[in-house]
Amino acid sequence: MFKISTLTMYSLKGEEYTYKFNDGLNYFKGVNNSGKTEFYEFIDYMFGASNDLTKKPWYFKTFEKATMVFELDGIGYRITRTRDPQKNYFTYYQDSQDYNEVIDPTEYKAKLNSIFAKGEAHILRGMRNFTNENLTYRTFTMFNFLGEKRQGITYNFLDKCDDIKYYSKLNSILNYIFNNNLERIAELQSRLVELQKHLKNLEMTAAKNLFIIEQINSNLKKLDTQKFYNGRNKDEILYFISQYKNLDEITQKKKSKNIVDLEVSFNSIDEQIKIYENRVFDTKQIQTENENRKKLLKKLENLLEESEVFDYLVDPLKNLLNELDHSISFSKYLINDKTIQDLKLKRELLKKEIKDDDNRFKIFSVEEKSKSIALIEEYLSADTNSVDKELEEMKKTIREIKNDLKALQNSDDHKKIKKISNCITELYESAASISEVVKEDVKQNGFKILYLKKGNVLQPVIKKINEESKEEEEVNYYVGSMARHTLIQLSGYLAFMIFMLLERKYPLIPLIVIDHISKPFDNDNKKAIGQIISAAYRKISKKNLQLFIFDDNEYKSLGLEIDHSENLVTSDKTGFLPFYFPHVN
Repeated sequence: MFKISTLTMYSLKGEEYTYKFNDGLNYFKGVNNSGKTEFYEFIDYMFGASNDLTKKPWYFKTFEKATMVFELDGIGYRITRTRDPQKNYFTYYQDSQDYNEVIDPTEYKAKLNSIFAKGEAHILRGMRNFTNENLTYRTFTMFNFLGEKRQGITYNFLDKCDDIKYYSKLNSILNYIFNNNLERIAELQSRLVELQKHLKNLEMTAAKNLFIIEQINSNLKKLDTQKFYNGRNKDEILYFISQYKNLDEITQKKKSKNIVDLEVSFNSIDEQIKIYENRVFDTKQIQTENENRKKLLKKLENLLEESEVFDYLVDPLKNLLNELDHSISFSKYLINDKTIQDLKLKRELLKKEIKDDDNRFKIFSVEEKSKSIALIEEYLSADTNSVDKELEEMKKTIREIKNDLKALQNSDDHKKIKKISNCITELYESAASISEVVKEDVKQNGFKILYLKKGNVLQPVIKKINEESKEEEEVNYYVGSMARHTLIQLSGYLAFMIFMLLERKYPLIPLIVIDHISKPFDNDNKKAIGQIISAAYRKISKKNLQLFIFDDNEYKSLGLEIDHSENLVTSDKTGFLPFYFPHVN
């Protein structure tokens, strides 16, 4: 059960005015400039929207604060927002009306989020784990508000999704709504968290092992040896250290080249690589030019072939094209040559050899060598068992789980999508008895409205005979009138709200607020609005879904069965905010 009971406005002078609402449909009539859109937006503001009211004429020098009282599932709440966005208040309705604790907008929205998530932390946690985003009731307000600006839109049909802040999160929400693998996804995500913790430990161990290996090899170089520790030859290194300490003769393999020879070789190879890379660049440029010439010559050949007068020009052109083909093929051969890779590999090996060879020309004291021996022995005493294989297998398992998660998260439950489509179609068709435009659509063979998750589209389709196969197939049915589109969009809003409220697993305000929906309708089709809303209320109780409509027509002309009606302009006030009086020159 959900119901906004009252909204009380307070002026800077201490005046107050209270709007009272009922379950179901609340209708507010107002002429132009009476604050219909302001009222529409103010409801969103009370539920946490970040508007700066002081910059709007309606509130400037008049508005102090507003208090809304609402009930959800038998519990009453009182929320207050002031002209200062940082000063907000929240209490339970049964509590004292003394507002002692000021809360900032973040805490204000957090309290509302806990209410509309129905107090169940696992709902928000499950959604956050699934989408990897912190989605709250504020994100879901995209389903609550249908403004005048984007009425009649059936592609990306939710009004607020015109704002990138909401649109960027739409796909995550739709994936969550239409996924049938939530339990399996939760299991995989839990396993993934454990594996990633283990992976982190393995990576720390691997980094420690690498550090130890580097330190051992660095100190080995100071002992005038070509010995190299690879993490698996501990006994070999210990035996060498033992010999070295006992001053045994250690034969060292002489290098075939001195440092000068190595540097000459390195510079020579480096120069060859640069020349080769320049050749490759030039060849690619030539190839591009040849391709362009080839296209031009082919076009010219086609033109010449149309006239026999120029036959004598055709053969030379063909020969030229063949030559270009051979030239291009040769260029491709050059570019694909593997020689450059071998040269680069050899250059890297020489660079390493030069670096290693530096130690030959450094003289280390006995004390430094003793220190190196002590460090080597200390590092060798540490456990350096390789974890590379386990690390590789762990990364492979994590990759597989992530791929499985991605596939599961992007897989749609087509039964749910079909259920939404059927509900949208039923709501729209309910107006056939009262609207000629809807009746015309419903008469079409196989007419229905499909919901397409990709693009968030409401697409009417009909059945037609395919001229080639002679079989009946579904084709898109394009309805041109704005009134039709608006009725389809309204049906989409209501169907989604009904579907989500019945599932009871979304942080959703059970509310739809609509601004000036009658604009695209003529007098004969306006009542279709009321018919569709009535059909929606036959699927869900008025106690579970509250509607607010702001318009300039009489509610009877829209065929609405209202539960509360009120004029924004009366003898006591000029519009939505009773303390505002427009400046008259």
